[in-house]
Amino acid sequence: MIWTYRYFIGADDILNVTFYSLFLLTIPFLLISIFYKNTVYTIPILFGFVFCIGVVDMGLGSFDASVVGFLNVLLVLIGIVIHLIKYKVKIKLKTIGLSLVLAAISFILPELFKPFSLVGSMLGILGFFYLFIFLYYANTIEGNQLHYLMRVFAITGLMLTFQMVSMWVHGFTLWEGTDLIKDFIEIFPRGKESFPGWGNINDLTIHLVLFSCIVIYYLHKYPKSIFPWLYLGFIAFWIYISNARGSMVTITLSALACVIYAFFKRDKRQMINLLISFLLVVLILVIFEPLVTQVMDSFFNTINFDEPDTMLTGRISLWITHEKSAWNIFLKNPLIGSGWYNDLFILSPDENRITVYHSTFFHVLATGGIFGIIVLIYHFIKVYQLFKTHLVYKAVSAFFITYLISQFHGLLDNTQYMVHFSIITYIAFAVIENIPINKPNEREVQSV
Repeated sequence: MIWTYRYFIGADDILNVTFYSLFLLTIPFLLISIFYKNTVYTIPILFGFVFCIGVVDMGLGSFDASVVGFLNVLLVLIGIVIHLIKYKVKIKLKTIGLSLVLAAISFILPELFKPFSLVGSMLGILGFFYLFIFLYYANTIEGNQLHYLMRVFAITGLMLTFQMVSMWVHGFTLWEGTDLIKDFIEIFPRGKESFPGWGNINDLTIHLVLFSCIVIYYLHKYPKSIFPWLYLGFIAFWIYISNARGSMVTITLSALACVIYAFFKRDKRQMINLLISFLLVVLILVIFEPLVTQVMDSFFNTINFDEPDTMLTGRISLWITHEKSAWNIFLKNPLIGSGWYNDLFILSPDENRITVYHSTFFHVLATGGIFGIIVLIYHFIKVYQLFKTHLVYKAVSAFFITYLISQFHGLLDNTQYMVHFSIITYIAFAVIENIPINKPNEREVQSV
């Protein structure tokens, strides 16, 4: 509801109305934090909170207009603090806690050697915010909550997909053509109109791919249901329509993983559902043949190895060739990097946002230097150890697959350490941390 304000409320009022509406989320978060010992019930509220800002033109200049927004954040923090005190929570670092401590240090360290800046300081403490979120949930969630996490993933994935559907419907209201199928892709907005507000279209589709782990999970848990295949087809359709090329590749990889799982599982009911889903796909491909051709042409026409920077929409400039590229920034501060707040987006300074280098490696190299890269490697090692400990659970192994796929995407885009991706994954890691380490019985494994 809050996200759809962008289509009903004028530009002069939308920020204030949006931020006041956030109290509909933060007040329940506060109350649940105070009265429930198990904090898992706040997770869907927090997921909704991070994805509900539909304001497109928020930039660094929006900080002054966001006082009410910060009050909402303050309510969340108050709820967390009260919970910690009331239930006398003992904080333990768990498996990945130390790696996040080091990551937080790598965030703030460069800022200590630069002139003070409010935005720079806020970005510098971002690592401590991630650490705080992880430690809070890792030490307050009770029991094995994998099934609950998968349900939240599924519902959040649908919510994000319907954000894309809403964009298309808005485009449809402005459409003046006569051939709906032929113009289907053109109806979907391009440029800033395709940005969900809380991020860009690539951010949205990256999370859809991450949440697609629920397909394998529900194939395992409810083998009679065709819902997992329909869910996969629904989100994949809109990712292809969005023309987010990286996610078009990664959702295809995720779908292949699901098909391979179904074949190896050899469950007769799921094979029938897979066949039905395949026939539905073929039917859609036939009906929407012009649309399929457009999607394929749009994707493959951008493949041009003779001009790699153009093919990668300026990423080579961001990484290496620009005078303020990630590589050149690294050379100026090789040990600890230059921090997150330097020049405005170097490829388009008028956008009034920080430079994010669209690659986990190059972004960490520029912002954290050699120390940041070492911390990142150590963090990934600890994350792998966490997954390895609990891979016997289908929910964990499914999430491991889409997490790997998302990190593969992160070689060419923004994933690791980005706000939304980090909050989602660190909360998921906190849930996994609380799975009992005793060897689970067969019934428990079958259920999650």
